[in-house]
Amino acid sequence: MSTKPGSRLSGHQQALGDYLASLLEEVPDYAPAEPSPAVEPPPAPVLERLPAMPLPPVAPAEPPAAPVEAEAPVVIETSDAAEAEAIPAGEQGIPSWAQAPFPCLLFTVDGLNLAVPLVHLNGIQPWREELTPMPNHQPWYLGLARNQGVNTRVVDTALVVLPSERRQAMAQAERQPFGNVILIDEARWGLACTAVGDMITLQPDDVRWRSQRGRRPWLAGTVIKEMCALLDTTALAGMLASGRRD
Repeated sequence: MSTKPGSRLSGHQQALGDYLASLLEEVPDYAPAEPSPAVEPPPAPVLERLPAMPLPPVAPAEPPAAPVEAEAPVVIETSDAAEAEAIPAGEQGIPSWAQAPFPCLLFTVDGLNLAVPLVHLNGIQPWREELTPMPNHQPWYLGLARNQGVNTRVVDTALVVLPSERRQAMAQAERQPFGNVILIDEARWGLACTAVGDMITLQPDDVRWRSQRGRRPWLAGTVIKEMCALLDTTALAGMLASGRRD
C-alpha cells in the first residue's frame, strides 16, 4: 500500500520537532551544583596554657618566585583538532561575543529553526542554480559560487546538521526548495537554507550554552523562547573543512 505525500511530510515535521526538542532538553555542561547545607563548625578545643618557649631563629627570606603566566584560554573539546575553538574563560563558558546582548539572524532549514550571530555573518545571497559542481565531494557539498571575488563552497545545510536517520528519511520526503545562502567564515562557506527569518537580539541568559563539543560541534547552544539552535560558525566551518558532519 502506497503512502500519501502528505503523511510523509507530516512524519518528517514530527521527526524534526522531536530532534529540536532533544536539543532544547540538553542539560548545560556548566550547570552549577546545588550548594551544600551549612554545617556549624565544631567547638574549639580547650588548650592548656603552656610555659613560654624560645622562638627558633628566623631563616633568611627566599628570593621572590618568577611571575606566573596567565592561563591559556579554555579550548572546546572535540574529536578533531581542526574543529576546536578557543573561547575566553568567561562566566559559564559563554563565548566572548555573547558576554553582552548580541543580535542574531533566524533562518529555517527543511523545517528546522536555526540562528546565526551577526558578528559571524558575512552576508546573505539569493539561491542560484548555476553552481560549479565539484566531483569527489561529500553528498552535502552542492558546488562553488562566486561572491565578490571569493569562491564560496555551498553546502546542503540540512544534510549537515540533521541526524543520520533523518538524512536517510529526507531522500523519501518532499524537500522544500532552497531560497537563500547564508555566508560564513569570511564567505568561504555558504549554508543553503529554505528561508531567512527575523533579526532578534538575545541576552546571554537566553541561551543554554554548551561547553563540551564532542558531538555536534556546530551547536553553540539552544534558544528556548525561539525554539531554535544557535550555530557556532567557527566550529561548523572547521567541521566542513575536515569533511565530517558530526
